[in-house]
Amino acid sequence: MSSTGLKPIILYDIPSIVPGRPWSPNTMKTRYCLGYKQLPFTTVWVEFPDIAGLLQSKGITQPPYTLPAIEDPNTGTFVVDALAIATYLDETYPETPKVLSPAARALLETVGDVFSFGSGGGAQANASMRARLVFLILAAERLNPVSKAYYHRTREARLGELWTTLRDACAAGPEARAEQVRQGIEAMSGVWRKVTAVYERTEHDSFELEGKTSGGSYALGDVPCFLDFAIAGRIKCVLDGLVPSEVETVRNMEGGR
Repeated sequence: MSSTGLKPIILYDIPSIVPGRPWSPNTMKTRYCLGYKQLPFTTVWVEFPDIAGLLQSKGITQPPYTLPAIEDPNTGTFVVDALAIATYLDETYPETPKVLSPAARALLETVGDVFSFGSGGGAQANASMRARLVFLILAAERLNPVSKAYYHRTREARLGELWTTLRDACAAGPEARAEQVRQGIEAMSGVWRKVTAVYERTEHDSFELEGKTSGGSYALGDVPCFLDFAIAGRIKCVLDGLVPSEVETVRNMEGGR
């Protein structure tokens, strides 16, 4: 389908306390995809407690009920999940730049969800994941009240004492918060080393990828792909919750890569 003369695709997104500013790293993946493909889109903001009802009204009958989701009036299609949306956009609008080439999919399988914060508490979460949870605590402060209450309630149900302990530590004062952030950045640095290693690995013959170009600052060389968008979305979410000095520390990790 040609992208000329299209009706705007509807992106369902989660608002932050800053009007017009998105909150979720997952929905940012889709925003980046739509922008990179230069597909027209408009945003419908949905608070956390309303997501399940929205998706159910669109025919999604099984959880998890999460965003992003898009509704394409040009085809009458409703799609949930950032990876599924990227696949749909590549297939439906083939004249736009692909974000999930075979090389990009191979990279996704190699990297895995390196920025995952885990879904279990206690013994199910390693020390690195526990430290990085501080960024989710800080992110919740940028949600509107109704979504913030929902977010804390559901994460506490999932993570138990681990979540409440970190939340209380971040609220105990500037010094306590700074220490939690320091530990989180230290843990994130270890994750970033793994990501950088994968990026560097694609620059050598030991990791041949069809479609990989030499040079460039993206995972596949000169052009971005879905992995770049996933990483950028996660980093944006982290940086939005930090003070300037902490932002500078994160930006200088791995030589600023």
